[in-house]
Amino acid sequence: MKVEFLIVSSVFFIGSVTAMSAADFQKRRNDIIEDESKQFLGGSLTLNSKEKLANEILMDAKHREYDRSQTNLNFPPAVHYFQARSSMLESEVFKFICQMPKGGILHIHDSTITPLEFLIANASYRENLYICSSSSSGPLNFIFAPSTPAHPVECKWELVSERRSREGAAEFDAFLLSRFSLYSDNPAETYPNSNVVWRAFEDALISISGILNYAPVFRDYFYEGLQSIYDDNVQYVEIRTLLPQVYELNGTVLDEFQVTALYSEIFEKFGRDYPDFSGAKIIYAPHRRANAAEITGYISLVSELKRQFPNVVAGFDLVGQEDLGPALHSFINELISGLDNADLKYFFHAGETDWEGTSVDENLIDAILLNTTRIGHGFAIAKHPVVMEMARAKQVPIEVCPISNQILGLVADLRNHPAAALFTNGFPLVISNDDPPVWQAVGLSSDFYMAFMGMAGRRADLRTLKQLALNSITFSAMDTNEKTAAFNEWQRRWDLFIDGFYEYYQTSNNLS
Repeated sequence: MKVEFLIVSSVFFIGSVTAMSAADFQKRRNDIIEDESKQFLGGSLTLNSKEKLANEILMDAKHREYDRSQTNLNFPPAVHYFQARSSMLESEVFKFICQMPKGGILHIHDSTITPLEFLIANASYRENLYICSSSSSGPLNFIFAPSTPAHPVECKWELVSERRSREGAAEFDAFLLSRFSLYSDNPAETYPNSNVVWRAFEDALISISGILNYAPVFRDYFYEGLQSIYDDNVQYVEIRTLLPQVYELNGTVLDEFQVTALYSEIFEKFGRDYPDFSGAKIIYAPHRRANAAEITGYISLVSELKRQFPNVVAGFDLVGQEDLGPALHSFINELISGLDNADLKYFFHAGETDWEGTSVDENLIDAILLNTTRIGHGFAIAKHPVVMEMARAKQVPIEVCPISNQILGLVADLRNHPAAALFTNGFPLVISNDDPPVWQAVGLSSDFYMAFMGMAGRRADLRTLKQLALNSITFSAMDTNEKTAAFNEWQRRWDLFIDGFYEYYQTSNNLS
């Protein structure tokens, strides 16, 4: 019966198409396109007259870029970011996005929040910084100390200032950049698989942390990080942090509560200096390569941190290469116990993998059952349709980090990113930048550009960009009052941004 029905239906459908006039066909085709556009992320938004003019400018630039790329086959989102970066910087669409108020960054890590120029040109030039001479591979070791460190004994410590003087400042600074950044002229050869690039990535983070975790640098580093975020027209940020062992020159090591207080101090200072900044919070995110007892300790710690610093601590996550595990369900009893604290929110990395049917992609199942507030990366979500519908129903967004996913080996051409399908059906999404300095990305703007041009497709317009900015506030860890203030501030910035394009349009078209 079902087969016959399908056959009859198909014959009927074919027959109806055959009998259809060209005009009817075109109308139906246009209706489908219109219906699809309404389902697109931002499709329900209505642009006012000024926004429509800004959208004309944006879409003219976007379509010209598409047309050029189809001719010369040099479409930035379709090639590796390291090879696309120079073209992106010249893009009119990218320049538009740089000026656009983008709301908040909801997925970025502590040791990669500030441009590398600060670490190299500022922090590494400070007194009392030692470096451990090592082989050409593996992480560098740094420490600030009043005299030559005695440990670890296998290290041959020397002052950075002496090594820089011996090798030459330009050469040594270029060496530091090469070890702090993953940039390569030939990324396919340098990083033949995801394990290789992840190893280089983690080595870079270890190298950076030795300089970053010195308390005076820590204070300046995070202030500069907030400054770079603010300068990229972003007004809010949530930082995944390991709560590292921050130390003073005399060897004093701050505990997790003191480090959290230090974050609070930095956030408050920046807020005083820039009252229109909507604020910052931290998500405690220790490494996932832990045992059950350690996870229990982490949950206990973050619960107490949340109690003592309710306006600073947003919640809890686990970080590190998911493919190497362990999976979330390895700690299911410990993580379930955390649900007893109604004030504790989870923000789990989950599904950052190409695999299907493994404990890695099934972290998505565990995350949604553990009532995660957002899902970090969620690259495998399309392979789990039930989880995807649960996330949509619960309004649990995916934190999409396009450039990170590409560089860490999940997808080569961002047009093929799984989130492209999420854009087309209005799934709750936010765009974030993960670790921008390590791949020399420009704030949040680089990821917005790659998502808008590569993943969202040709028809996505200003409504999509606007919805992404609004989503970043909607799905943030701010409380109701904080969100209201943030929305008001974003609207103020947005109106100024749109007015600028309206005035440009009037001038360029000699309108009064």
